[in-house]
Order: sequence, then C-alpha cells, then structure tokens
Amino acid sequence: MVRLKSQYKKRLLLGLIFYIGTLTTVFAQLDAQFSQYMFNKANLNPAAVGEQQMMHLFASHRMQWVGIKNAPQTTLVSVNAPFNIRKTKHGAGINLINDKAGIFSNLQVDLQYAYKFKVWNGDLSVGANIGFINITCYGDSAKNVESEYHVADDPAIPKGTKSGIGLDLGLGVFYSDKNTHMGISLLRIPAPTIEFDENAEFVTKQLFTVMGGYNFKLKNNFQLKPAIMVMSDFTTWQMNVNLLLDYKEKYWGGLSYRIQDAVSFILGIKVLNGLSIGYAYDLPASKIITASHGSHELFLSYEFGLSFGKKDKKYKSVRIL
Repeated sequence: MVRLKSQYKKRLLLGLIFYIGTLTTVFAQLDAQFSQYMFNKANLNPAAVGEQQMMHLFASHRMQWVGIKNAPQTTLVSVNAPFNIRKTKHGAGINLINDKAGIFSNLQVDLQYAYKFKVWNGDLSVGANIGFINITCYGDSAKNVESEYHVADDPAIPKGTKSGIGLDLGLGVFYSDKNTHMGISLLRIPAPTIEFDENAEFVTKQLFTVMGGYNFKLKNNFQLKPAIMVMSDFTTWQMNVNLLLDYKEKYWGGLSYRIQDAVSFILGIKVLNGLSIGYAYDLPASKIITASHGSHELFLSYEFGLSFGKKDKKYKSVRIL
C-alpha cells in the first residue's frame, strides 16, 4: 500500500528521548505544539488532570508560521477537575484538539482520568486517557502538478475529501507539590493507521514525554519558575526549556527555547479571581524565519472551586509551574 508522504506528515508527533545530563542537537517539528504547555500540562499527561485542585477551564489558539500559506493552526479546549470518593482523591477531564495544516485536519478528543496518592508533601497521580483521532484529507486542495519528482494525479493523494478515525489511548504518571512538578507519559499508544482509501493512509506515531519544573521563591513576592519538557516518537526528539518570572502569582513573563526551532516570548496576567490570559510570540530560530513572521499563541484559563453543597470557599490563587 502506498503511504501518504508530504511535508505535512512530518509534523506528526516528533520529539526527543530524554537522558539526564545528555543533549544532542536533533530536531523535528512537533504536531499540535504549544509554547505555553506548562499552563495545561494535562494535554501532555493525563495523570495531571485535577492538579490545580479546582475546576479548570482552558482554551488556546495558535497561529504558526504566520506568512506561510496553509501553515498550521491549532485550537485546544479542555476541562478538568479534582474530586474525592470517600477518602480517595481523583481527577477527570476532557481534552479536545483541532489541528489544521495544509490539506490535513486532525481532530483529537480524549476522556482523561487520574487516581491520586498522597506522597511526601504532594500528590502522585497515575492516569490514562481514551478517545479517538479523526484525520481528514482535503485532496482537491493539493497542488498536484506533474514534475520530475512525481506525476500528476498522484495516487498517494486522495481525490476529494477523505477522512478516517482511529483509537487513541495514553498513560501517564505525574507528581506535584507546592513547588515541584514532574511527569512521564506515553500517548497515542495504539499508533493507529488512518486509511483514506486503498491507495492512501496516514500513519500516526506514539509520543513519549518527560517534563519537570520547580518554583524558586524570591524576595518581594517574586518567583522564578524554570521548567523543561522533552518528547520523542522514538525516532527523533524535541526539547523545550522555559524560564518564567512571576510576581504575586498575578503577572508573569519569560522565555522559552525549543531546540533549533524557536525562541518564545511569554507574557500573562491574572485579570480576575481565577481568570488568566497568556500570550506567546515565537521567533523562528531556523531557516524558516526567511519566510515566516513568527507564530502567535493565546490562551484563556479559568479556575474556580467546587462546593458540592458545602459552604462556598473564596478563590485561592493557584501556582503556575
């Protein structure tokens, strides 16, 4: 069977195999990437649902490589919350991603669940997600011009609009306390092959992720928040190194570097109790800078307590790792 191969397929979940103290300069584009991933870690690790100890509503939109026609655009919406059953702690949520790039559109919807254990001064969570991946190919949108590299009416490009669906499943372990977070996850475990027709298919890949960070409390209500996130599809890898400066858990700004890809400038503010807005501008650190004006990413986050019949509690600021 002929497999669908194009510049857009290369965006499927590429990352990095993490080894402490060892770095090599291998790079690949990440599918549905977010520079402000640290504000919604459950997107990369189902065990992180309920981490905020509050109901958490999150929405983000990313416009990547502005200036390039049909460049990726990604929307993420998620809802998650902690809850107790007798004396046990749990978390649950739903995560939705719609990623469009070129002639492809990828819709991924997952239900998430985590069971939490009290460990040291924090929570150790074991989680899983289950859902589906739906990929649509708009074949008629492809410029299929005959050249020395391929013939017109390439059978590897479906005619018309074709779509297929596959099972999604992920597992994760996550630890967090007042100042620390660390986690490991394996997503898209089935790695489904999405078949459009007898001549074309879209092959997904597993994604292995490791993340961690620590909050250093400084004088005058400042906090310094370094973090790292690395991921791999077991072929290539990618690393994000972040450093945020937070003031009174209300204002924050900082930098993020995605190895050989982009430098991100991040700003955010908590405008109301529980309501936060964040923005990131990515300046390309590769040759793509000659064609793109960079990438823009905006998120809205709202956190509020759940009383379930008990006396309402006042909102309490939640850390951002």
